[in-house]
Amino acid sequence: MANKMFDLTGKHAVVTGANGPLGRSLAVALAEAGATVSVTTLRKTQQEEVEANSILNECWSAGSQKGKAVAVDLTDEAGVEAAFAGLESSVGPIDIVVNAGHAANIKPLLESSLADWNNEISRNATTVFVSTLAAGKRMVPRKKGRIINIVSDIHDRGVPNCAIFGASQGAVLGFTKNLAIEWGVGEPLVEDRLTVNAIQLGFMEDVPGPHQDPVLGEIMQKYIPLRRLGSSKDVQGAVVYLASDRSNYINAETITVDGSIVNHA
Repeated sequence: MANKMFDLTGKHAVVTGANGPLGRSLAVALAEAGATVSVTTLRKTQQEEVEANSILNECWSAGSQKGKAVAVDLTDEAGVEAAFAGLESSVGPIDIVVNAGHAANIKPLLESSLADWNNEISRNATTVFVSTLAAGKRMVPRKKGRIINIVSDIHDRGVPNCAIFGASQGAVLGFTKNLAIEWGVGEPLVEDRLTVNAIQLGFMEDVPGPHQDPVLGEIMQKYIPLRRLGSSKDVQGAVVYLASDRSNYINAETITVDGSIVNHA
């Protein structure tokens, strides 16, 4: 019964910026729930292309047999548009987009440059805008779909040396909430509509962040109410739920996966 409640069979999910343990975990979770999963790189590099294909192979092993891996720079509007058009043509209409590109530049502000700022905004916010724009051109006319953005607690939890990263996360969250209202308004009796939501991460042991500093990491584990760092696998349930039909009435919301650290005094 539980599997049927969150069954994604017949859905085509695209995980953008699928590299590292987080992108892999989210893509595999969607495949295990029955979705056909396609993945894209964050930047068009050989290393990311190899990893994207590795993630796709794991999705195939989980039962997703038709998806594709696409090497693309997610800041290239024309390239992303072509990638999405190609995926719809060869795999099928895109029902779910998970913007998973998520990395932190941990650096004191006084040691940072405008180039650091531009790179962080480009990597963590511009990529979300470009891929969501390409998805929206397809989802809005159909009046249905799921956009799921990954953000960090650090957008509103002050952590030393994370000012630029925090700014990029605040941009994604503001984008999510406003776009959800812009695209989410529809006929009152239509249950399956277009929604835009976010999953907010705490400190994950396999996702880069300030907790990778040994001293700070030990302090954080004691500060987190659940007394441990999270992992990418802890995010799987949230992404499957938001991708499923059971989340039809969830829009402009943020599901927090952080061991309750945002509620800690």
